[in-house]
Formats: sequence, structure tokens, C-alpha cells
Amino acid sequence: MIKVDELLYEFELRINQLDRQDNQNIFLENKLIHLNNAQISWVKSKLNPNNIYKIGYEGMRKRIDDLQVLKVNNKKLTLRLGDNKKYLNYEASLDIEDYMFYEASFAEASTEGCNNTISVNLIKEGQVDTLYYNDNYSPSYFWMETIATIGNNTLYVYRTEDFSIDNVYLTYLRKPKKIDKEGYVNFDGTDSVNQDCELPEYAKSDILDIAVGYAAMATDNQLQAQFAKLREQNNE
Repeated sequence: MIKVDELLYEFELRINQLDRQDNQNIFLENKLIHLNNAQISWVKSKLNPNNIYKIGYEGMRKRIDDLQVLKVNNKKLTLRLGDNKKYLNYEASLDIEDYMFYEASFAEASTEGCNNTISVNLIKEGQVDTLYYNDNYSPSYFWMETIATIGNNTLYVYRTEDFSIDNVYLTYLRKPKKIDKEGYVNFDGTDSVNQDCELPEYAKSDILDIAVGYAAMATDNQLQAQFAKLREQNNE
């Protein structure tokens, strides 16, 4: 947890270190926009292999620890029978307010009075033709596994005529809560509230560097933007 007051104070220190007068006139709501964009960028940098080490979310233990506060386990999804004409499947809606990234899922399946949990292997859409009819990868109640794809905000879980899928449970990474501070009115007309950043304390320096970089670009301070980017890379 990082206190919002700490973020705002240190943001001011960093953005003003070059004594640029235009940096001193950033409104509170604009600072919070930069900080919220920065925390989303920080999360994405831990998920994708676009950092200097080219390592994704589960590439090393540290990255798992970085984002464990955002992990939601075993969320039961709304399930309905799919209308795919070529493959038998079920459709599970991913219309979850705080959903950000898929991590894993499993299903409860049944056949001839038997019930069991089966693993769900997420595959690329272009692999369905190959894997659905492959004896080693096709949906199988006996081997307790099936395949799935994602598209149109929906998880498509495949089956065969030999079994049905009763429930699907999702493990995902949610969006971090919006960093906020009392003192202004939101676009929807509601008053702002005090909300600290829920990411780990050690992420504060990274988030500030990214936020300052965004603010520097917005105020056309290219030198400061380059310094912020360099600090961000060094912290990685």
C-alpha cells in the first residue's frame, strides 16, 4: 500500500526538480490521471516480456510477488451453451467490472452421473482446428482436460458429446483500484474520495518515474521525460 499523499508530494518534488514554472501548475485531477496511468503501465510491464529482461509475469518469482495483490481466485463465471456450428462449446462471460488479465481457469464437468473438475488449457484461436481433433489435446473427460479460447469478452470452453460442462471458474488479475484524493468532482458528477495505491510499497519509485514521464511529455519537457524513462529502466 502506498499513501496517496506520499505519491502526490513526491510527484511534486520530481516534476519540479528542473524548476520549470509550467510544471508547478498541474491540477490535482491531472496529477491523479498521470499516477493512475502510471500504475496501469507498471502492472502491464510485469505481465508482458517488454522489459529489458524480456521476462513476462511468471518468468520469475519476483514478478508473481509484484502482482499477487491483484490476483482473484476461482471466480464463478456465468455459463451458457455456445452456438458454434463447428465445435461443441460453452460460453463464459468475462464481463467483470474489475477484470484486467486472464491467468487460469478450470471447469466442473459431468458424464453419465459422474462429476469431476477438469483443467482448461487456453489456446490461440488458430489452433482450434488442429487441437480439437487431436487425440493428445482434444477435450476429454477421461483425461480431465479441455481447451478454451478468448474473444469478444468471452471465454469459449470446448467439449465433446461425451460430457457436459456445468461450471467454469476463473483466476484473473484485476485492475488496481483508482488512486484518488478528496478535493475535486469526477466527470460523472461524484465527489472524489481518498484512495491509496494498493500496489506494493517498493513500486512507488517506479510509479512516480512513469507518472513524471507522462507529465513531462504533457508539458513538453522532453529532457525530464528522458530522465524519467531512464530511471524506470534502471529500476527494472
